[in-house]
Amino acid sequence: MDIYCRVTPYGLVPLYDSDHDMKLRLRVGSTVRCRVTLPRNYEFHKKFFALVRLTFDNLPLPLVERWGIHNADGMLRRFKRDLGYFSSTVNEDGEREIAYRSISFAAMDEADFERFYNDCVDLVLHKYVRGLGREELEEEVERFK
Repeated sequence: MDIYCRVTPYGLVPLYDSDHDMKLRLRVGSTVRCRVTLPRNYEFHKKFFALVRLTFDNLPLPLVERWGIHNADGMLRRFKRDLGYFSSTVNEDGEREIAYRSISFAAMDEADFERFYNDCVDLVLHKYVRGLGREELEEEVERFK
């Protein structure tokens, strides 16, 4: 069971009535296992996809042609490939297959997604669109949202 809680000086307090109802099912004195994650921020998610689209829109033509990137989804796959966010297997025909890791809300909490975002910004600045500083890129992303 997953419930959302707010951190208070007295401990974790269920955030919604449904979370409180689920908490009431737990017996006082019982032992439970908890996993704490920071839920993803939708605005930050939108900011990331603005970075992807902005990078694709400004990707130099030789890179577009060399990598065969035709849209923002292709740009996202390239980010994942360059950052190692994939697993590789060989199928029964001896062909290499790549499975890209998910960056969905369920697959990454806020901290993991923030690390991924920062890695992508570094990648953009050093490999895809050179000549910008981090602050300039962040300003462009905010305007592009």
